[in-house]
Amino acid sequence: MVQKYLIGIYLIMFLSSTLSEPITISLVGSAIVLASGWYKWDTLKDATYCKFTECCNDYHIPFDVQKLRDSLSQRMFGQPLVNELFNIISAHKENINESNGNKKALVISLHGWSGVGKNFASTMIAEAIYRKGMQSNYVKLFMGKKDFDCYELEKKKQMLVNTLNTLVKKCPKSLIIFDEIHHMCPSVLDTIIPMLDHHSAVDEVDYRNTIFIFISNIGGHEIATKLLELYEKGVTRSEVEFRDFEPIIRRTAYFQGGFEKAAAIAHHLIDHYVPFLPLEQHHVEMCALAEFKANGVEKPSKKMMADALTVITYGPPETQPIFANNGCRRFTRHIPYVIKKHTRKTEL
Repeated sequence: MVQKYLIGIYLIMFLSSTLSEPITISLVGSAIVLASGWYKWDTLKDATYCKFTECCNDYHIPFDVQKLRDSLSQRMFGQPLVNELFNIISAHKENINESNGNKKALVISLHGWSGVGKNFASTMIAEAIYRKGMQSNYVKLFMGKKDFDCYELEKKKQMLVNTLNTLVKKCPKSLIIFDEIHHMCPSVLDTIIPMLDHHSAVDEVDYRNTIFIFISNIGGHEIATKLLELYEKGVTRSEVEFRDFEPIIRRTAYFQGGFEKAAAIAHHLIDHYVPFLPLEQHHVEMCALAEFKANGVEKPSKKMMADALTVITYGPPETQPIFANNGCRRFTRHIPYVIKKHTRKTEL
């Protein structure tokens, strides 16, 4: 109702700016009548109210899957399986517009060591779907330890349900991200099971076009171990497949952190387990070059690169130092320091 009044006001303002004669009472009345029934509500809303604020429409939610494909291929290094996110999101988008629609919410679980790109990938998804990216009103990010430790858990669970129902009622095409699930109190995810399952509505809210993303470090060691086994069998990094890792991730996750004994795993409600592979030295170097470029340095010197790479250690065992233990995460803060340090030396 409030939106309809606002649209009436917008119409009056529009007419005021386009007509030379002052607006009369009858004209005001006509504008309100137009806002309340003469025009299709969605069309009128898009042309007025949604010009000034974010709405759940195609303009504000372009669902640009090509942008996602480009981002993943150009900005994600050493993660061949992550490119499948393009196909996963594309299929979800297509079903939104089909008459039979999606049968359930899309649930994606991202697993791997810290610094290998899990949060980066979720940000790319948000940037492709929403014009405002992670700042969209239809993107909700929860942090495991901060939002869902075990203190006053029942109260937090109820707040979670209320928050999600309110969000998805406003926009069925919402994106809900649970980060740091390894720090989350067990049983929290069971609270949202009805929202992930095959239901047309939960509390009169339809979740079937909503996307849920779970992010955790759980399974990182197991993914690295499995990758080494595949290497020993002659399988290249580009040849690995989801099926090589999914059983391992499911078994490991079911006994750890927020996934412990989770019905989402037991009832097969997680649609895709996406393994983020540990990075090797040349992948880390690509990350460093991209970070230098983002900070205005197109071609860092050999000394700058060497300095940047000093924060990277390799493992998993010291006798087999193949993978970067801390991925690319530390570059975000370290490389600006390296640039400043070497710039000052040049100036002196």
